[in-house]
Amino acid sequence: MKLKRYITGNNFNNMKEIDEIDLQILEYLKTNGRERVTAISNSLGINRVTIAERINKLEKLGVIRNFTVNINYEALGQQVLAFVFIAYKKNEEVSQEELAASISKIDGVEEVHIMAGEFDILTKVRARNIRELGEKVVNKIRSYAGVETTISHVVFQTVKG
Repeated sequence: MKLKRYITGNNFNNMKEIDEIDLQILEYLKTNGRERVTAISNSLGINRVTIAERINKLEKLGVIRNFTVNINYEALGQQVLAFVFIAYKKNEEVSQEELAASISKIDGVEEVHIMAGEFDILTKVRARNIRELGEKVVNKIRSYAGVETTISHVVFQTVKG
């Protein structure tokens, strides 16, 4: 996805415009996050000092939250990726937010999203094999108060991710 022009800020009194140079830097950093400022400067044809200042600005604005790695999970033996949809069963024991927070602590759960629609929570789960995925869903996720039902969708191939 190409980045487009965005206006950032958490309120209308503190809005900052992100310009085309910022967007070029962000596009570059999406695939080369560890690159030195000099290399980014050479690649984009933008002054090194400008690159450094813009990266610092983007960090301060919260546009860049952190620099991370793109892990090859198959090389770590995590052969299975699934998206698990969870229907929340309203009860007095746990709120939807508390349920999502608890599920996020399960080993192998990479992402947890509270959402609208037929299901209330979407999780991204990795496992070594189908048996391990089943144990995580059946013995862990489904054991939490507030989980009414789950549907798991196993990924065959990731095209972009």
